Amino acid sequence: MIALKLSTPSREANLEIVFSISDIKDSYKDAKLLPNWKAFQTIIFLERDDGLHDSKKIAAFDFDGCLVNTSVKRIGADAWSLMYSSVPEKLQRLYNDGYKLVIFTNESNIDRWIKQRQKAVDSKIGRLSNFIKRVKVPIQVVQPAYLIDIMYVVPEVFIACGIGNGKAEDPFRKPKPGMWRIMEKHFNSGISIDMDQSFYVGDAAGRNKDHSDADIKFAQAIGLKFYVPEEYFGS
Repeated sequence: MIALKLSTPSREANLEIVFSISDIKDSYKDAKLLPNWKAFQTIIFLERDDGLHDSKKIAAFDFDGCLVNTSVKRIGADAWSLMYSSVPEKLQRLYNDGYKLVIFTNESNIDRWIKQRQKAVDSKIGRLSNFIKRVKVPIQVVQPAYLIDIMYVVPEVFIACGIGNGKAEDPFRKPKPGMWRIMEKHFNSGISIDMDQSFYVGDAAGRNKDHSDADIKFAQAIGLKFYVPEEYFGS
């Protein structure tokens, strides 16, 4: 498996975002969010789970077309399937190796479907929640003669809801690095990220069959190693 090394972050990687806890909301515009999901500006994120550990090593992934197979013709929390059967095992292995798992996903339908925003929010969050349940493999941490703890593979999740075609470009919508900056600055306990060990996997790599190049440009803006899903999960 060969990673495309994008070691020189663009100037956008230094994007500064003013973040305040007081700006976190329980709804996104007129759409209510499920418990444990919150909104900040044009992103929706999953609150931290007890099983999530911060780390200097980040394993980051796109969602649709990378971790799961979805269709624009189908909506709903159950309208998905695993993209590769190896996904749960690979994520488990990364967790065991001390990686923090993070999902960065665009979902412009949430802003585009003005009259059906609640449906768009419920569909996206529902799919992510059900995916997390599907890959939640228990890890027993054992010392001789007794059980110490049980932890789970729980990724951190950020959804960029902006459309990104207005006069002022949305700083959170990939390929802009805003979601990464929020995670790095405010959701990693101040731990410096090891860019040599961290990486990003996404399907939008600018190939003839791809719908865009947003994922590879996202990785390039940050300076992360980049894999396409078939390289990472198919090997």
